[in-house]
Amino acid sequence: MRRLTRQRDVPNLRDEQGAVAVIVALIMVALLMAAAFTIDVGAMLFERGQLQNGADAAALAVAGNCATGTCGNTTATAQTFANQNANDGAANVASVSEPTANSVRVVLSTKDGSTGNGFLTLPLGSLLGVNTKTVTAAATASWGVPASGPDHLAMAFAPCVFLPNGGMQVIGIAGGGVNNCSSTSPSGQLIPGGFSWLADPTNTCTANVSTASPATGGSTGVSISSPCQAVLSTLANKTILLPVYSDVTGTGSGAQYTISGFAAFTVLGWNFVGSGGSSYNNSTYPGYTCTGNCKGIIGQFVKFVSLDDAYTTGSASNLGAQVVSLSQ
Repeated sequence: MRRLTRQRDVPNLRDEQGAVAVIVALIMVALLMAAAFTIDVGAMLFERGQLQNGADAAALAVAGNCATGTCGNTTATAQTFANQNANDGAANVASVSEPTANSVRVVLSTKDGSTGNGFLTLPLGSLLGVNTKTVTAAATASWGVPASGPDHLAMAFAPCVFLPNGGMQVIGIAGGGVNNCSSTSPSGQLIPGGFSWLADPTNTCTANVSTASPATGGSTGVSISSPCQAVLSTLANKTILLPVYSDVTGTGSGAQYTISGFAAFTVLGWNFVGSGGSSYNNSTYPGYTCTGNCKGIIGQFVKFVSLDDAYTTGSASNLGAQVVSLSQ
């Protein structure tokens, strides 16, 4: 008797091998595309980071020059700082413009330091049909007179001691007799020369001061507080921003000082009594000594441009200090 058997389907190995080859090929293409994306996009991001650093530095530098009253060659200034922030020492200054009367905008783009090309070569981007890419970055900086910010010595100067010509002075505590000057406030009150301590609520020798609201008076003694003594020791021969007031009401710790603006003051010496006493260069400068009964600070008002972003610009008297900052 013949036995009937059913033949099983036998896979065609050759067909399966062909299908696997197609899948592998597709995976390889996907991997190459992913590699191209990762490597080339990473290169573009790295390039953009350098350009952004350069644009920020260039905008601040140009704005700093403009804040002094003379912008100079803005493109040359921008180019210098753009190059300094590029790894290959080269970047293209696409434009330098002034959106407003007190701001500047710098736009940078790619430049190859070796070839001078204005584009970034993408080694793997050609697989996707993208061979080159020009990367750009921009920054805007503005400048103006400071209207609010920290007072790192918790003191405010009387208006009559502010000398815009930068002459050296010995400025004592208000009414202490060091400054033989006085002024009449808008309210008709006589304001003695010198400076006054402001309230120090955090006990760090720092007062937050604004032209928009009065500053509160602090200690009326001739001694310096321990926090201010510590801070002052770090400010020798440095220039800081300190407020100048135009009017005062009340007395002592209840006094209210109307701040007209901030002035830049270079600290050259001082003499105070307090915890252990504190003096520095108080008999160094002929004609500008502060010894014995003299209690005060020695220095001079100067024109100064600050990059400290703790200060904001606004409505205030221009006392020779300017603040430069990046705009959002």
